[in-house]
Amino acid sequence: MARAAGKRGTKPAASSSNAPKSLTSTQSGPPSPFQYAPATLRPFLSTLPTDHIYLVHLDHTPPSLKKRVFVVPVLLNLLIVLGLCVRVYYAAPVYLEQIITIFGYDTAYKVDTAAASVGELVNAVASRTMLLMIDFAIFGLIGSWPRGFVLGSKLSRFASPLQWRRRLGFRDTEIIVRRGRKWDTPLLVGENPDQVKTWKVDEELTIKIKVDPAMRPAYLAKTGYLLLDKDWDLDFKAMLDAHRLVEKGTIQLKDVESLVLVYYQKQWLVWKVHETPDSTAQDVQEDSTVENFRRNLAGLGAEDVFFRWIEIVQFETSQPGGFTEGRQAEAIRELRRRLEKKGVDFARFWEDIGGQHGLPGFDVPNRT
Repeated sequence: MARAAGKRGTKPAASSSNAPKSLTSTQSGPPSPFQYAPATLRPFLSTLPTDHIYLVHLDHTPPSLKKRVFVVPVLLNLLIVLGLCVRVYYAAPVYLEQIITIFGYDTAYKVDTAAASVGELVNAVASRTMLLMIDFAIFGLIGSWPRGFVLGSKLSRFASPLQWRRRLGFRDTEIIVRRGRKWDTPLLVGENPDQVKTWKVDEELTIKIKVDPAMRPAYLAKTGYLLLDKDWDLDFKAMLDAHRLVEKGTIQLKDVESLVLVYYQKQWLVWKVHETPDSTAQDVQEDSTVENFRRNLAGLGAEDVFFRWIEIVQFETSQPGGFTEGRQAEAIRELRRRLEKKGVDFARFWEDIGGQHGLPGFDVPNRT
């Protein structure tokens, strides 16, 4: 499994400083497990906007599967277009008559304002306004799906799924590039555009929580088009650019296997997710502690408690004095209350995770 993005981020020690410290940043280099991007990736990195985190991997699923998967959005968008055409067929005469009515012609929509009651006038205005609003929703919102599928949008840099497939076809090996959906931009861009962003505890933990599930080998076994979710979107422009550079020989396929790319403090960083790192036994233990804690909570149907625990750790770490023993004790009581509220046997859970040593964010002896 990929190493956690914030691997030393789960041990915030007590600090006398009022400012929250980064979990993994060091004065001598980028936050672990990131490293400075190699020169071989610079041609590709130069094509990417700097306000997103990118996940890159190779899709080795059979072309036949890729075709079957892509047929689904094609048929769905064709169905939407057909529905819009039917709506135009029936709505166009209605709007045409209403427009003609404005110029004084006798139509079914003409209202004698002198003879009509207030109720009739209100009903006429309301019904026509509602008709216009419904059609606006149909064509403005639903109609944007096939438009984006064919032409792309400003957000996608006007690259679309259809352009991607027309350009590349269905290949045995394809480069898949995903970008974060809005949540990542505040992690990379400060309130002041000229300000150099520095990650805090909660920001590094957010990256870890978002990246880890999205880069697990079992998840990446799916074909690229099935990897769309609430956190990650496909970047079709980046995928087209990556393949173009590979075809020109500027970069190699092996250069873009299982990467996390981020522009941090005016430099591109890369995390080679599935590369075996030079790690100490302590690093491995820290990674496994987070995963074991999350897995145990998920197995009990209390994964939301995991995210609440991360919030507690990041908040307490940022307080003056750091995550003191008193605050740690209060955090454990909060954890116990939440688990017992869900009907979880806390004593059994405590034993399963190995006591206090099994709590992410703690670096104190077990006193159970």
